[in-house]
Amino acid sequence: MKFAEKPTQSAEYLRQAIPLMVKYKIPPNPLNYALWYTYVSKRAPKLNLELEKALDVYGTCPTLLSEEMFREHLIKDEINDADAFQSKAIGLVNDLHKKAGIASQCAAEFQDVLASSLTELRNEHSKVSREKIIKSLSENTDSISKSNLAFQEQISAAQQEIDTLKDELKSSRKDPRVDPVTKLFNREVFDREVEQLVQLSATTVASIGIFELDNFQDFNEEYGQQMGDKIILFVANLLSNQCKAPSLAIRFAGTRFAMILLGSDILQATEISESLRKKIESIRLRQKNANSIKNVLSISFGLSQMLEGDSSEQLTGRTLQALKSAKTTGKNKIVIA
Repeated sequence: MKFAEKPTQSAEYLRQAIPLMVKYKIPPNPLNYALWYTYVSKRAPKLNLELEKALDVYGTCPTLLSEEMFREHLIKDEINDADAFQSKAIGLVNDLHKKAGIASQCAAEFQDVLASSLTELRNEHSKVSREKIIKSLSENTDSISKSNLAFQEQISAAQQEIDTLKDELKSSRKDPRVDPVTKLFNREVFDREVEQLVQLSATTVASIGIFELDNFQDFNEEYGQQMGDKIILFVANLLSNQCKAPSLAIRFAGTRFAMILLGSDILQATEISESLRKKIESIRLRQKNANSIKNVLSISFGLSQMLEGDSSEQLTGRTLQALKSAKTTGKNKIVIA
């Protein structure tokens, strides 16, 4: 989206936007300035509807929603242009890769031609001394063979660099907020969302939960890391299904996951957590080197409701302490802070 207002009009929009940001406790950063500038200018009706809906539900606009609105309504065209550029770059890389392969093949074929010519010129009817022909062609063939070998090595190295560039281009498109394995939001998002959430503690009901897979190292030793990776993905999927918007599912770290449950008091959060705990507890696998089937997984859960006046450190710390208590008093349980 392009902005073409005159300076006086721009100043007026900004004058209107800032009090609204203060009223709804919107962090003063460039992204939010652009979002609320656009809101008061009324140039994007769909943005206004989404923003007003968020204000009705949360009393503010959570950071993740702000970022999504910014992407969708303000820089969507620029993102599409960037995607198109990357697609062209990848296409160019693929073309270079193909041409390099063709060049290498041509060099190899040229070497075959020289070898064939050597055979022809060894014909006994040739007027030129056979010794001279053989010596000359042998020298040239040897030289070209070495040159071709070096060229092929260069092409191989270039192809490796091209493959690396392709991977880097693909990686550059990954969302830094998302855990690459589970596709859940990462710890950075958790910290940022909790930081914003506690600013609304006087008017908003919310709870957070942090849980960890019990004895997962033992599980990996018995069933192997490949099965362990599958379990991590399975648990992430369960958590994602359990945390419907506006709640958030987080991969906190390693085998530790978290939930930010907006609009849920401690009783509702306990019901959600207990449902998840039972689903994970019900996972059964056949014992290695045995025919019996057993329950193999459980989770320990720390749970806390946001209190008025909480800081992000207090809320997170209280929940982590509850998790520690769950793990040191028997595991496979929920402890409420």
